Amino acid sequence: MRRLPLADSVRPIDRRWQPVYAVWEITLRCDLACRHCGSRAGRERPDELSTAEALDLVAQMADLGVKEVTVIGGEAYLRDDWIEIIQSIRAHGMTATMTTGGRGLTPEKAREAKAAGLQSCSVSIDGLESTHDTLRGVKGSFNSALAAIKNLREAGIPVAANTQISRPSLPELDDVFDVLVAAGIHSWQVQLTVAMGRAADEPHR
Repeated sequence: MRRLPLADSVRPIDRRWQPVYAVWEITLRCDLACRHCGSRAGRERPDELSTAEALDLVAQMADLGVKEVTVIGGEAYLRDDWIEIIQSIRAHGMTATMTTGGRGLTPEKAREAKAAGLQSCSVSIDGLESTHDTLRGVKGSFNSALAAIKNLREAGIPVAANTQISRPSLPELDDVFDVLVAAGIHSWQVQLTVAMGRAADEPHR
């Protein structure tokens, strides 16, 4: 089955469908060491797209009819050209959003993202301080994430939050919700941890 040739033409049924939302892992370079990372992010990979290739992909997504692109990683802002990518997404008429761990999302980076056209950003909060720091693999990452929310909001970027449900985080969800409301988020995505990558290494979590 893997050796079947590609179809000569697009089937009529395929023409009725188009991708409208894309989540794009623009780099696997990361400044956290999350124990649930499905991509085993950390170091950038040698075959990651060049800037020219990334901008070409933006154009291809627009041609396909994509309406919104969420850039993620790894950590998206660790790519030197992340601002250029966001600018290109907006220039092609698509909504530009981002999901981040927020460890290094400084006020300056937040202002750059706003100027580039970033329209919303979701910051990962996976529990209260001790739980979050343990799951994210870096002490201080909880406070950094809260600082990122503050930096983004002060730059004028609406902020959401996302939380992985795991055994350590589940009992804390009510308290996490209170923290996020106080931080001023506009929405909260709660999702089950999928047993992929590093998450598969620790099934007890």
